[in-house]
Amino acid sequence: MIITAEQFQKYTGVFSDNVELQESYLQSAQEMVADFLGYNPEKSIYINDVLVADLEMPEVIKMTIMRIAALLQTEADGNIGVTSKSFGDSGTRTFLNTVNFDKYLIQISKYKLIRI
Repeated sequence: MIITAEQFQKYTGVFSDNVELQESYLQSAQEMVADFLGYNPEKSIYINDVLVADLEMPEVIKMTIMRIAALLQTEADGNIGVTSKSFGDSGTRTFLNTVNFDKYLIQISKYKLIRI
């Protein structure tokens, strides 16, 4: 796995005894990223359809996996895929749909294989 449970716990600030469950979130997120990219980034990295040898995994791919895994973890706590943010003095509240991962995946699109 690309991200360890310990790294994930530090990222989210959620320290759980159920490491297997956190690894499940990470594995699911990694599979989503691999599906989006069209290959497993743990084994190879492509930039603009060119295989790049001896390149470490870009941090943006790791961050995308952690972001998606964190959202999966949040949903598992009884949320329905929506989070909100309240803004102090104005009293306004913004709701965000968290089940659409496109805004995270688009950030790694330059590493995606293009199918013709």
